[in-house]
Amino acid sequence: VSLAWRAGAKLRDLEFFQFHPTALTKEGAPHFLISEAVRGEGAFLRDRTGHRFAFDYHPKGELAPRDVVSRAIFQHLEKTEANPSQAKVYLDLSPIEPDRIQRRFPNIIERCQSYGIDVFKEPIPVSPAAHYWMGGILTDLQCQTSIPGLYAIGETTSTGVHGANRLASNSLLECIVFAGQLSQIALVPIAPGENLQPVEIEIDWSSDRESLQKIREELPIVMWRGAGICRTQAGLENAIAQISQWQAIFSQLPISQFVANLTPHQTVNFTNPLSEEQLRFWAETRSLIDIADLILKSALFRQESRGGHYRLDYPHSDENWKAHTLIQGDRWWTVPC
Repeated sequence: VSLAWRAGAKLRDLEFFQFHPTALTKEGAPHFLISEAVRGEGAFLRDRTGHRFAFDYHPKGELAPRDVVSRAIFQHLEKTEANPSQAKVYLDLSPIEPDRIQRRFPNIIERCQSYGIDVFKEPIPVSPAAHYWMGGILTDLQCQTSIPGLYAIGETTSTGVHGANRLASNSLLECIVFAGQLSQIALVPIAPGENLQPVEIEIDWSSDRESLQKIREELPIVMWRGAGICRTQAGLENAIAQISQWQAIFSQLPISQFVANLTPHQTVNFTNPLSEEQLRFWAETRSLIDIADLILKSALFRQESRGGHYRLDYPHSDENWKAHTLIQGDRWWTVPC
């Protein structure tokens, strides 16, 4: 998405991000998603005191839509925990018959057991996690972007089929349908560029690693606070200001200066075996910063709540915002749905 944006492609609806309400939350364990089917079978959500809190936020309790359940967990932790960003709630499977758990959720049982959790004797510690991005590179039904000859597919795209809040599993169907579309397109061969003599360079950017690593470690925290489940103007603006500081630091790094001074079609051979890995780490960090900035500014731009975008300061949907957000370069605008 970052590469397409830098090339001048149009992006769409970047503010719409889906959060899964129940990801396994235990130190040393990955955020493995605990299927919503578990709640559908009758599991309860409880806080650390044992209180079943979901009905405090929605009449359907645990069976409310996933964005509603995610917000309920987020808001409950904000109210009840001293450090909500590190807190968790608990998914209690005891209301479900053990035989049914064994039959329906063998993979969840196995994964939890591998991290020392016996779902038959104790609840599963969970919290919401970023799950699916409805926004992305604007494409048509043939996977064509706004740049002729550039095609995109999958979660990198905004095809429009997911609206503001994807239904479960529809992304798999989207991949199958649009892959079929793309397979029917006769691609025009790209003319070869100017063949320049490769330049051999001995260079080491190890000194840049510390600055890049610091950004990589702090960026998820800034994004969770600024563009997480519940957003506000102040939170978004603070996060944008932090991103702007990182962009200034990033642009002055020696490796950034090196890339900025490369000429089109120039080929470089690195004699230092570490240089390619350092360049890859730099490029990934650049894209993360770009995307973070674009998501934050899109979320600030849309002054309403809709689907996967929820603003505490604009908690309701607004008919005037029943539109797609488009981004190209530094320009944001809307078009009717």
